[in-house]
Amino acid sequence: MRWFALVSRPGRKKTLLVLGATGRVARSLRRVWDEKPPENIELVWVSRRMIPGVDLVWAPGEPVDSLPQCDAVFSLWGPVAGDRATLDINTTLARASQEVARHRGADRVIHASSSAVYAPSAQVLDEDAPCAPRNEYGCAKLRMERHLAAETPTPLILRIGNVVGAGGLFDALWQDKEIFLDQFADGSGPVRNYVAPTTLARIVEVLACRPLDGVPRVMNVGGRRPVAMQDIVQAAGRDFTWRPVPDCELPAMVLNMDRLNALIDLGDDSTDPVQLVDEWRKYASAQ
Repeated sequence: MRWFALVSRPGRKKTLLVLGATGRVARSLRRVWDEKPPENIELVWVSRRMIPGVDLVWAPGEPVDSLPQCDAVFSLWGPVAGDRATLDINTTLARASQEVARHRGADRVIHASSSAVYAPSAQVLDEDAPCAPRNEYGCAKLRMERHLAAETPTPLILRIGNVVGAGGLFDALWQDKEIFLDQFADGSGPVRNYVAPTTLARIVEVLACRPLDGVPRVMNVGGRRPVAMQDIVQAAGRDFTWRPVPDCELPAMVLNMDRLNALIDLGDDSTDPVQLVDEWRKYASAQ
């Protein structure tokens, strides 16, 4: 376990507590930051269980003063599947993150929400688009967001599209099995927003350090442009089989990235299928 200095001093690094250090996204980010540590941030990895890379073990209900003073909290924990009661643990953990921030000196909490909060639409979705989730996970994340509206310190909500390597298509790529992709009436396949681990790491670094008056409270997160799933599969050197889907399904769910791109230049690499596959192989894990 590392020793964390609690004394504030001019020019010191920001301290960012990462809550949920054992999840797949957290493990990918840790590999990115192990390779290139952020210049202005000291990361403290916190989990409810000890694994390599975790600095502190802590769970909601335990004394908050066992955690170090910090400038920001990154709330990266919470279930992604289960019944309503299980998924509503996302709200419980989000509120616990706010409590940690209040008691340990942070002025902001970065929360991992999801683009699943939006109503399915053929239009490009900005942050003011209607929220009407079509699955239980999206409903749970939307309930979490609404609970956070009255919380202090400042919650920063990231409506993340798809994280490279974390479930979905990339689970299929890990397995040596036939890959099926939905094919729509016009012959096209699914198009989605993906964020690579290095891009997500850069976003978190900016949000942890930027003055709050220059940071949106709700922000879509992905690469600069959406990516066709078939392009990712082909970049990985895999074959796939089309699977026809009903006409009511939407081939694309596209997020508007204007708010994010105003904070950080996402760059063309952020949506290059070859680059996404390279980052999956380098930073992601099978489980």
